[in-house]
Amino acid sequence: MDYATKQRWVELVEFLGGTRAFALTWHQRLVACYNEKHRSYHTLQHIDECLEELDEIEGDEERLALIEIALWFHDAVYEPLAKDNEERSFAMAKEFMLECEATESVIEFVRDMIIATKKHHAKDDMDAAIMIGLDLNIFAREPKRYSEYEKQIRDEFSTVPLAEYCSNRAAILEEFLARPVIYESETIRDVYEEQARFNLETAVARLKSGIA
Repeated sequence: MDYATKQRWVELVEFLGGTRAFALTWHQRLVACYNEKHRSYHTLQHIDECLEELDEIEGDEERLALIEIALWFHDAVYEPLAKDNEERSFAMAKEFMLECEATESVIEFVRDMIIATKKHHAKDDMDAAIMIGLDLNIFAREPKRYSEYEKQIRDEFSTVPLAEYCSNRAAILEEFLARPVIYESETIRDVYEEQARFNLETAVARLKSGIA
């Protein structure tokens, strides 16, 4: 993550009413989270890619700012085999927002965005659909980057035996392929859907042949 991205975070926090010093303290904390040694995919690279795609979204400035806050925090807590990463990530986001003196409705909005990334179902919430689409932008990246992503996920689950990993991972990707659409946001779907399906189908074929 470069200086420009750091400055982006500072400006975001200042837009929400926080001070530069406050922003820098929290930036340091978030960077420490995303640089944890057990991470390979859920790193600052993932955050950078989400922010890159967020810049292509048009809409209400304040709501997009809150989605950006949710993006920064949504994987702040990440343990590969844990079942409560999203809830714990929100707890950290809530701590940040309370220090910002955010309203209850703002906290609830950010919570909904972060928790939406747990099962990746928007449930007719178009803000959540955008959040999920941004989180899953990796599915629609060029094949070389997508292949790198699959290797990064395997690295994070390196303790899982290969055969078990391939079976479980293929099932997860097939669940996305079985959906009528992967991306519930029409704007994102128009750009991502075709490439995502190609990448997932290719990955499933490899996994079913025992290659992670």
